[in-house]
Amino acid sequence: MPRGRCHFALLAALHARFYDECPEAAAFADAHTPDLLAGTCAPDGLRFVGNRGKFATHFYSDDRRETWGHSVAGLFGAHPDLADPRRLSDADVAVMLGYISHLTVDEAFRDEVTVHVYGIEDWRPIVMGLWSIVDGFRIDNARYTAEVHRFGRKDSVGFIDCRVVGEYLDLVKPWALEDDPWELERIFLKLRRCDTPEYEARRTWERNVAMAAPFLDEDRRMRFYKAAVDEGMTETLRYLKGDYASRERDD
Repeated sequence: MPRGRCHFALLAALHARFYDECPEAAAFADAHTPDLLAGTCAPDGLRFVGNRGKFATHFYSDDRRETWGHSVAGLFGAHPDLADPRRLSDADVAVMLGYISHLTVDEAFRDEVTVHVYGIEDWRPIVMGLWSIVDGFRIDNARYTAEVHRFGRKDSVGFIDCRVVGEYLDLVKPWALEDDPWELERIFLKLRRCDTPEYEARRTWERNVAMAAPFLDEDRRMRFYKAAVDEGMTETLRYLKGDYASRERDD
């Protein structure tokens, strides 16, 4: 399901770590913030607007454990033209850094959070509630709210259609501007074209969050936060060092 607020927030946390741990990434992210934000929306945008499949955009499948933990490698294995940042423009590298962040957030969410829901018959409302909870993370980067409007590219970055991603970003950019939990949920409901009366939709949201809360205490919530940012940093360093380009040359 397309949830953007959490991705903006965890990208901001990763961006903050770039300054100390990878100044090269910080330079790309600062110079091309709209491209960075578009990149972190791209996997869901290509699915939601572009009608592409989950594996073709996220490079893992929940029902194929052999793909778990390999989404970034899967991305560059499937698209070797994007594996070497030295062959891309600076703006295109920023898109890829955002894309990497999205994949590592999704995998950390599965590994630290939703794995505890597996086997429960009525799991869908719980997972929706879990996403609602983590969508409450703060976006600690004022530039994101200022620049989320500025992505206007119509070209492509390899398989990533920027026009399609831009259409999706237009739909979800309110997530970068809003803090109230119910307003964040209303953005999601609007995205899904939900026509349920608001009072009923709010009751459902509150019920989902209540069902999810036992599966996401503060300790687990922060483990997810840390795992997402740590893995995002690890994969960013691998990408910028050329590790994925080297694998392609070795093959």
